[in-house]
Amino acid sequence: DLAVWHPETNTLFFQLTSDKKFYKRKFIDSSVKFNPVFADYDGDSKTDFAFFQPDTGYWHIYLSSNQGKFEKVFYGNKGDVPIPANLSGDSNFQLSIWRPHTGAWLINKPNEETGEIEQWLHHQGASEDSVCAFDYDGDKKSDLIIWRPPEGYWFIDTSVTNYEPKKGEAVRHGKEWDVLVPNDFDNDGRCDLAVWRPEDETWYFKYAKSKKDHLITFGSRGEIPLSNDLTGDGIPELIMWDDSNGTWKIYNTKTQEREEFKWEVPKGSLPAITILQMFE
Repeated sequence: DLAVWHPETNTLFFQLTSDKKFYKRKFIDSSVKFNPVFADYDGDSKTDFAFFQPDTGYWHIYLSSNQGKFEKVFYGNKGDVPIPANLSGDSNFQLSIWRPHTGAWLINKPNEETGEIEQWLHHQGASEDSVCAFDYDGDKKSDLIIWRPPEGYWFIDTSVTNYEPKKGEAVRHGKEWDVLVPNDFDNDGRCDLAVWRPEDETWYFKYAKSKKDHLITFGSRGEIPLSNDLTGDGIPELIMWDDSNGTWKIYNTKTQEREEFKWEVPKGSLPAITILQMFE
């Protein structure tokens, strides 16, 4: 499902693929800005509405399994970046943050023997890095992925090696000023490394399993790239959001069809798709 978040009013605008209806929901009545960190935190296969307040480190989570009741969790500090991760292998995501000034992950990691949630600190980065957590090795658990723009390298600490940096992978793909857009673009259960390059308006892919390269020219400078499976066929579409005129641009890589439509939303609205979203 497509969604945009207006941080000035803490309001979500979204459309369900099931009924094509358009919804508007104000979650937090405050002038303080929150960032959406939507994921399935209760394991019911539905996306939970969750928000991170970067100045305080508080997460505000509305669990779908708890009839949307509000939970407030303190996890993080000012300057931290929220990155939900699934380290358990089920559909249940854990709270996770990236701390740029120390180059470290702080993650709620489940103990494999007891099942209890433990706080886990993992150092493997630098302040200029961008990060994400996706399943790169195909075991259904999130791997910790770091993109280092000056070097054009991805550093991947996999769950099968218990996230040991010395046993991780270093893959060269992309260059400085590229935008990260990783996803499983070939539906093989492994997240592929992908970037969008504004200077030539092109998506560059390196598939996780075959290591083959591919590219697609799509989008325009000034637009925000993202990806999501909007058709339910298991292969995510390439998506561009143009905030200047509220326009979505969709490219179906399977059929090579292009689609474009507008939303009437306030200027400054940003895509809220951080992980595959299924609100219904």
